[in-house]
Amino acid sequence: MNRRHFTTQAGSAAAIAVALNGTGPCQAAAALVIPPGGKLAFNVLHNGTPIGTHRLDFTQEGETLSVAINVALRVTIAGITVFTYALQAQELWSSGVFQSLHSKVDNNGTSLEVHAAKCAAGYNIEGTNVPPYIGPPNTMPLTYWNSQMLNAMILNIQTAHSYPAKVSPGGWNRLPAADGELILAQRYDVTGKLNLSVWYDQQDVWSGLAFHLHGDESYQKIIT
Repeated sequence: MNRRHFTTQAGSAAAIAVALNGTGPCQAAAALVIPPGGKLAFNVLHNGTPIGTHRLDFTQEGETLSVAINVALRVTIAGITVFTYALQAQELWSSGVFQSLHSKVDNNGTSLEVHAAKCAAGYNIEGTNVPPYIGPPNTMPLTYWNSQMLNAMILNIQTAHSYPAKVSPGGWNRLPAADGELILAQRYDVTGKLNLSVWYDQQDVWSGLAFHLHGDESYQKIIT
């Protein structure tokens, strides 16, 4: 497995909330889709072998929504740990509009941070290895839980780079969950700077993720 590419995808995968409908700062925000119980959790697999978890916790207080994200991955060979990855991130939304994100990553011993905050021109964005810049008003973090991300300028929450996605609908699939249950979900294939497939169920709740980089990386939803 190519560690750099895996963590760019999985960590960015760790590594999505509501976006503006369109690109104008005065346009209405789409409705947020919060999962039942305010939680989402996935087992992360590499070539079918579990290597960790990706969890999201949602807290709604009035018009404010906060999303806490935690990813913990460990790859072992013959019982020996060869790679670890941890991500903690916090998103803040107000009245359905993305306000800020703060993330910290431990990529096998390398520390990375990304900070984004709403401003008049769009978003102030800073990263460990990226000079500060202004992202456009339709910027959204690459955290996957809101399908509106696919229509936005995507902010990688590990590298602080931003890029648009090229998205193609891939039809409805029945995804296996961690307990063996099947989830009916719509697949979207994303290409360009990102190369992955992401799924959302009939209620538009994030239900799966997959990409191929020197192996098959996939997410299986934990049904609680």
